[in-house]
Amino acid sequence: MNVTFLPLFFLVAAGLDASEGTFPCPDEQSQELLQRVHELQHVHADAEAESGYAMVIERASKRPMDDLALRLACMALASKTFNSRCSDYGYECPHPGDDIMEWPADINDWIPALKANVPALTFCPDAYIAADPTLPIARRHPVLHSDIVNDKLNGWVIVRVNVDESGTVTSARVESSTSSRLEDSALEAVRHFRYRPEWRDRKFIASMNVRATIYFHYWHLAEAAGCPTGH
Repeated sequence: MNVTFLPLFFLVAAGLDASEGTFPCPDEQSQELLQRVHELQHVHADAEAESGYAMVIERASKRPMDDLALRLACMALASKTFNSRCSDYGYECPHPGDDIMEWPADINDWIPALKANVPALTFCPDAYIAADPTLPIARRHPVLHSDIVNDKLNGWVIVRVNVDESGTVTSARVESSTSSRLEDSALEAVRHFRYRPEWRDRKFIASMNVRATIYFHYWHLAEAAGCPTGH
């Protein structure tokens, strides 16, 4: 699994149990789960990797503070499943070397069947399995304003953008989000994204209605709050 997933922000918006005024920093279990995900990225035996990701997903899905491990494990398990057994499920297999983040938009149509065939993935929000069909070549992290950090808001915002012939975002609108309070920061970030210009009929053309997902995850909230995360 390609580690380019690591800079992304994410998880279901949720309040975290903590004493008032205190940010609950990632604990030893959180560190262990995230380390296990990194280790599994180097495991080549499908059965061993898949059982490892399933364990991480089952444990991480029970605690909002483990959203980073959950998202990485969900995407990795989905990718492993498609790469190793996609034809068994009646799906069109991706080409060798393809990454789940490069698959077509209709991956969203496969999610129900994928979850039905891979029980561990039922713990995963769909956004953790789905992928943006067109990825930016440069992106900016959203600004974590103090109210977002103080209220421990994590989640995601799905944005639709128009991109001109040079790959510059010209407009952006929110399609959906886990919290309206995250939307302004997401829109500001996505306006600074850059895309690879699309070449068609011997010229660069504008791209309309490109999907982009901005994640706000607990781990980066903890970093912004001054927690010693080690990342």
